[in-house]
Amino acid sequence: MLSKKFPSRDEVLAVVTLIMVIGSLTLAVIDEKSRPQFLDLTKFTVGTYIGFLIPRSKSSDVYDGLRLRN
Repeated sequence: MLSKKFPSRDEVLAVVTLIMVIGSLTLAVIDEKSRPQFLDLTKFTVGTYIGFLIPRSKSSDVYDGLRLRN
């Protein structure tokens, strides 16, 4: 029997990000009037991708760090 390997969350996110960036930049080249909006969409997409790559810290670590600063 064939075992299906599903792509990981990171792989799916990378593919969706790549498609959005290529599509937005292509539309920005084609439509000069809407270029700023497409470039903003590209910046948002890349920022979201980077945000998802940053690992979440435990909530106790965040609070301990705040106690040390004060």
